[in-house]
Order: sequence, then structure tokens, then C-alpha cells
Amino acid sequence: MIEFPLSIAHILNPVALDTFISRYYEREQLVIDRGRPSHYDGLIAVDALDDMICAPASTSEDILVVDDFRDIDREDYARADGTIDCVRVQQLFDEGATIILRRMHDRLASVARLCRGAEQKFGCAFQANLYFSPPNAQGLTTHHDTHDVFVLQILGSKRWHTYQPVVPLPLPGQRYYWKTPPEGQQISSFTLHPGDLFYCPRGIPHNARATEGASLHISLGARVCTWAELLLEVVADVALRDPAFRASLPLGYAANAIAPEVLEKAMQDLMGRLQRQARPDLVLGLMADRLIIDRPVLIPEQGRMIQAAASLTTDSRVGGRPGLMYRISVQRKKVTLICNARQITFPRFAASSLEFALRTDSYLPTDLPGPLTETAKVVLIRRLMREGLVVALPG
Repeated sequence: MIEFPLSIAHILNPVALDTFISRYYEREQLVIDRGRPSHYDGLIAVDALDDMICAPASTSEDILVVDDFRDIDREDYARADGTIDCVRVQQLFDEGATIILRRMHDRLASVARLCRGAEQKFGCAFQANLYFSPPNAQGLTTHHDTHDVFVLQILGSKRWHTYQPVVPLPLPGQRYYWKTPPEGQQISSFTLHPGDLFYCPRGIPHNARATEGASLHISLGARVCTWAELLLEVVADVALRDPAFRASLPLGYAANAIAPEVLEKAMQDLMGRLQRQARPDLVLGLMADRLIIDRPVLIPEQGRMIQAAASLTTDSRVGGRPGLMYRISVQRKKVTLICNARQITFPRFAASSLEFALRTDSYLPTDLPGPLTETAKVVLIRRLMREGLVVALPG
């Protein structure tokens, strides 16, 4: 695939993505001190920050104001209809509060492109929040996140402290906060400057305080799917088909404990039924389909791509669209492509050509493998371009 200018590989550089996954991912925090303030140039325009905070349609779901020193209620800066009073937000910032701009992956195209590229590499949804802190301010008390976090320092600097996990790899409901971190539990302390990166696996408690100037960082959150979620989905799938799982517990179980031998026999029976009827491959595929359908493709310049498709020839250079998440399912007589919130079917003999067309960064239509004629290859690429999945390239 063609990489976005600011890709997850660029964010992690000089640590290779494969090295990151094998050594750090879900295991160990990573701090990259680059000494290069321009590393994230093009991701966000600091000059536009005021406009984002004061956007007319912003609500208390889009913007939060927090301060570790005091409690701030949403009513302190939001009107009765939920819209933000940006004057009050800026006053609170001047008094030492941190402004959190949420869902930047939905509000800023450059951040959305970065998240889509990361989603393609990691196979999970990414979100992005922006944290703007005044000098010497700490927005949140010591806590752990229930998703992996990539912190990209954009402006100013921030001093971070990390601590030994209390709940390793927590599930979404397993939140944890410390008002006063216990002594002897600290892992490390470090300061992030513009261009630096901090990767914090979920479950590692941390806090951060701006230094002498205002601080701005972007927090990319990887919302992974866990084995526990897959297992729960497998159980639900079996329960929908087997009435034994839907039978009620013994009457009076709340007042009188179920006899141990009865409970053991029931659990052995249900576990045996689960093992015999489980369809993990099917359930995993459905989970993947949901993820892909929920992550629509970013299709800038699609009007130009449709025009380019009309004049496509065997000598036209094309490539798979950057950040594309998709799944190809091959049945007996057809191939189903799940991508961009839709399903598209093709003849089965087009499977190898389709896969090549989506995953290859630069090629000519005639490069497609498989039994398609040259004319059919052009027709396939033209269709994929009209669907927003293949792009025209120079030369």
C-alpha cells in the first residue's frame, strides 16, 4: 500500500514497526527522544487551535476541560443545550485547566489519515484526542488507560511519570485512578519535547504535567479486540443455537447455594457443548467485518479518480488506496469484498487479481495476476477506482 506522509511507521521511526510489535507492543513502554521538533509537521496547525476550540457546533462531547487540582463540571463551561461556551473554556485554561479536544480522528483530515493507516497495520480501531495544557498544569490524576496510547508531543514540553501496573492489560471496564501514587511503584520519569513519542501500553498508570510553557500533544488510542471478547462472542453464538445455555439457573439459587456436584455437572455439560459447537473462525470473521464496515475509507480527490477511471488504459499507473481496510471472502463461485461500509461481489476467478489490486502500491493493469484478459483487467481496475479503492498515480 502507498503510505500516508505521516504514517504509523513515521510516528515510530527510527524503531521499525516489526521491532515495535515484537518487543514493545502490549509489553513495554517506549520513549523516543528525537530532538527534531518538525517530525510531526503537517499533522496539526497550531495556529488553528483557537478555531477548533471555538467551533460553533462544538459540544461537551467534543471538548472536555479538566484539572487535577480541582473538580470541573461540564456545566461550568457548557450551555444548557450542550454546546460549548468557548469564552468560559479559555478562562478556565487561563486559570490552569487542560482542554481536551476529543474525536480528532473525525474532525481533522490529517489525523484521520494517520488513524486509518494505523488501523490497517494493527487491525483495530484507532481514536485521537488532543490535550492542550497551560504552563505547569496537570489535567488528569494518575490513572491507567484501557487502550494502548501513542503520545505525540506537538508544542511545548511535558514531564511524565509512569508506575507499575495494578491491572495488566485491563479490559474497557477496568479503569483505575490514584490520587496519590504509592511510593516505590514508579517505573520512570521523562520529559517529552516537540517531535518526541511516548508509547504507553494499556494498564500502565501515568501522569503528566506541562513545564514552563503551554503544552500540546495528540494521544492516539488503539482500541484492540481481545481474546476475552472473541470468547464471549463465541459463547453468545452457541447460546443462540443451543437451548441448554438459555435454561434458567435452579430455583432458589440466590438464597441457597447450588450443590457443588450439581454445579460441576452442569458446567461440564455446558463446556462440552461449547467445545463441540464453537465456531471461532466464523465469529472472528464477523468481528472483522464489523470493524471494517465501521471504518469507512477516506477518499480525497475521488471526483478526479472517477474522471481518471473513464480514461484508464493498460498503460495507466495505479495503486491501492492508502489506509484501506478490507476483507476478501472466497466462496465456491464468487468473491466477496467487504470494504468501505459495503459488500461487493466478483467472479471467483478474479480473486488473485482483486487481492493484488488492493494491496500493491504501484502497478499497471496488465500486471494483475490471474486469468483475466487485458480488457477485463482494465474493467476491474476501473470498477475499483469508481468504488474509491484504487487511485491513479503519476506516470
